[in-house]
Amino acid sequence: MYRRYSQTGEGNANLSQVNRNRIRNVIVLLLVIALAVTLIITLPVMQNQSETRNLYIQKIQAEVDEALRQTATLSRNAGADSAAILSRIRSNIYAVRMLNTVNSASGGKPLLEDERLTTLQNMVDRYLTYLTTGMDTGEYQTALQVSLSELQEIAGNLN
Repeated sequence: MYRRYSQTGEGNANLSQVNRNRIRNVIVLLLVIALAVTLIITLPVMQNQSETRNLYIQKIQAEVDEALRQTATLSRNAGADSAAILSRIRSNIYAVRMLNTVNSASGGKPLLEDERLTTLQNMVDRYLTYLTTGMDTGEYQTALQVSLSELQEIAGNLN
């Protein structure tokens, strides 16, 4: 009359399906846990990279602003302190190049074109050459100021 429970017969198919469902549920649970752990680990790293990039951008903008400010103090008639001002401008441009290089070395793409920075350094060198030989430097100051203004605009749009 009463049937006794056994693992053979018709119940075998149902028990096998239950085991498969349990295994599937355990696998899904393990995958969810693995995804959660991965997110917990990677989110701070991604946030840190974003903060680092923003810091590089702020430093680049500050250096370009300082170089442009220094350019405005150059006198068109080759004042005595023009060589010192040009060396400060050159060091500002060098700092921008280094920040750009460090950013790209740390896994990001370069924030500014290196060719533009190289051109600016060469422009400062030519300006200094004309300054030391006593030639008119007005057009070089204007070209340097225009180039730095363009770089300031580009750096301002990096955000």
